[in-house]
Amino acid sequence: MRHWRFVVSFVMAFSVCAGVLAQEMEPPAELKKLEWMVGSWEGSTKYNMEGMEMESKDTMDIRWDGQFLRITNVGDMGAMKMTETMFISWDAGSKKYKSWSFTNLAPMPRMETGEFLGDKFVSVSEPWSVPGMAEATVSRFTLTRKSATEVSFLLEFKEGDKWTKVGEGSATKKSG
Repeated sequence: MRHWRFVVSFVMAFSVCAGVLAQEMEPPAELKKLEWMVGSWEGSTKYNMEGMEMESKDTMDIRWDGQFLRITNVGDMGAMKMTETMFISWDAGSKKYKSWSFTNLAPMPRMETGEFLGDKFVSVSEPWSVPGMAEATVSRFTLTRKSATEVSFLLEFKEGDKWTKVGEGSATKKSG
């Protein structure tokens, strides 16, 4: 009987602790600076990679997911679709934004560190590999807020000591 009393007490204590820990944690204040992005967006991106030009029609859904900002993106390039889910967080230690992006184009996530530079949000990746590319690459993504409902963006790859533009586009907020 004494054993069962201990088990019941343990289960009740565990349940209370689990309930407290299961409460959603609010995003850090610094991450709330990106709250204007929350909603559904549509746009297009023009790519030029090593002379190969293509365009994608993009749809993005941006939502809060606990302490993270989650971005789900589909880029329809006609013969191919690129899907990507990114989680953005705030790293208080480095005072920078951190993100992890999972895409159907690569077997491992792309990890980036970002910050605001004036009115632009700039995020630079760690080296990441994409099947078909000769070597790991470093990318830089620059997002510019044009208005409450319009953004433009630039994607660059690092080649030696310089950055080369590989994609440029814009998107319009459809709902929020």
